[in-house]
Amino acid sequence: MMAEELRVEVVEERGRLAVAAVAGELDIATAGDLHTRVSAALATHRDLILDLADVGFCDSSGFNALLRIRRRVGETGGRLALAAPPVQVERLLALSGGGRDLFAVHPSRAEALAAYDAGDL
Repeated sequence: MMAEELRVEVVEERGRLAVAAVAGELDIATAGDLHTRVSAALATHRDLILDLADVGFCDSSGFNALLRIRRRVGETGGRLALAAPPVQVERLLALSGGGRDLFAVHPSRAEALAAYDAGDL
């Protein structure tokens, strides 16, 4: 079975903020693609919301890609939030023993944007 292609699209930009919608499978075959595509958005934006609502699968390689992105955002003093993470990401956050301390997590893109606008991201 072939892995589903990963799609990453910047769907909204607000000054320092980019909102990227991620869709497909986030695994060993696609984790590098996520990091590369998000890095392009971070070249012109400091803050990032990753909308994961359409991620159908995420393994530990995908989670590690999210951690690398978190580190990159942090190095520039930016803010990162995950919106609508799938069950696999929620499980990996729980297993990491402090996942919600690692990432601001919101149930939807709209709620992540509201938190950003309120300075709560």
